[in-house]
Amino acid sequence: MRLINLTFKIYIFFCFLTLIVLGLVNTPVSAQSAKKQDARPNILVIYIDDLHHEKFGFKGDPIIQTPNIDALAEEGITFQNAFAVTAICITSRGNFMTGQYAARTGIYFDGFEKLTQKQAETSFPYLLNEAGYYTGYVGKWHLGPVPEGMFDNDQSFEGQGQFWSEEEKPGVGTHLTDRLGDQAVQMINEAPKDQPFVITVGFKATHVQDGFHPIEPYPASPSTAVLYDTDEMPAPPHSDPEFFRNQPELIRNSLGRKRWEYRLGPPESLNFQRSIRRYYRLVTGIDNQLGKMMKALQQSGRLENTIVVFTADQGMYLGARGLAGKWFGHETSIRIPLIIHDPRLPISKQGAPRDAMVLMTDFHPTILDWGGLHASEEVQGRSLVPILEGDTPENWRTEFFYEHHSFPDQIPRSEGVRTENFKYLRYIDSQPLFEELYDLNADPTEGVNLAENPAYSELLDEMRLKWQQWKEKVR
Repeated sequence: MRLINLTFKIYIFFCFLTLIVLGLVNTPVSAQSAKKQDARPNILVIYIDDLHHEKFGFKGDPIIQTPNIDALAEEGITFQNAFAVTAICITSRGNFMTGQYAARTGIYFDGFEKLTQKQAETSFPYLLNEAGYYTGYVGKWHLGPVPEGMFDNDQSFEGQGQFWSEEEKPGVGTHLTDRLGDQAVQMINEAPKDQPFVITVGFKATHVQDGFHPIEPYPASPSTAVLYDTDEMPAPPHSDPEFFRNQPELIRNSLGRKRWEYRLGPPESLNFQRSIRRYYRLVTGIDNQLGKMMKALQQSGRLENTIVVFTADQGMYLGARGLAGKWFGHETSIRIPLIIHDPRLPISKQGAPRDAMVLMTDFHPTILDWGGLHASEEVQGRSLVPILEGDTPENWRTEFFYEHHSFPDQIPRSEGVRTENFKYLRYIDSQPLFEELYDLNADPTEGVNLAENPAYSELLDEMRLKWQQWKEKVR
């Protein structure tokens, strides 16, 4: 009898064990073990303002010190042909958030337009937040009040911001670049461990300081304050007075020239040398903060599953063509640096350049793609994921449209088309019409305008037609 009872107990035990395995009996487990780990990648976007696309060590600049950016480029993917589709802060940020041209969103700069709630709900932070991502923003936002539902952690500021607050004297307190780096590190460390994050860090640098310290357009932090003091800053392309004198009046009287006069001046001048040295210091200051963020990712154990994007809203003339600022459609104004470090890629596909033509509108669908989402049909950009993996689609773009309509009383409105080999720019309000046409292979710095050369009349007509077609297409 005892043997039978023992056998029956063993039988009951194994039946109960079977029910547990089949999930038919609830057993108490900790919430941590029950929660499935989200394997989607973290995404950290470092978004710089007015950053010249060549001011890095890895780009061959013999003076500037950018060891952390150089290391990111060495281990990541560098894009050789990345462009803003409108070179001005607010509009470019609208392109970045929505994946659409300003011709479609209406986010220009004349009335200080803002991102609407409806546009916010199609932005990549909003959509990823709905899909379970922890979303955060640090720094310069510049798209009006932040709409609801975009960020779990909003550390943004409106407008231009100040490198030093009005209560501080330059060199006293904490420089804005350093403060933003500290905020970014804190946000990385505080992001939930069981949830992927997408964090964007919008540095004010390397934008000038408007208004507060007009005689010091590029105030750097104390950590970089003595760098480059003895370095001779080289003359930028087409900075000779004769080149500028040959430009039309609409360029000579533009805001870009007026700001050149008090921010830069001729390359041999003390003002130019001082300003460019300080601009370089701001770049190195950003490099320092990138190093801190990469260290925070490593120490938190998240580096191996975090995609890091380093880019800018547009480029800068820095004295090229006798101009300051950006705005026009020349290469130095519209080219942007772009490095993407994705540790999930095979080693064989890391550390290599990509030549495909990529645009500011491509960030939105790319970031959604990383988060497992697809962009809507309204989005005009395309995901860069296939290109990152080394497979450029056969139908990838070979040309794009450029537009700039802001402040027409100070900056002539312009539109144009850039192909792989040529560029056409049209100043749409000029009387008589002023056009520019460049052979980018023979003349990469755009020094010889071919628009009035009879030998290029057929090409000019072809580019005009492309402009008309693109103007309708981007709406």
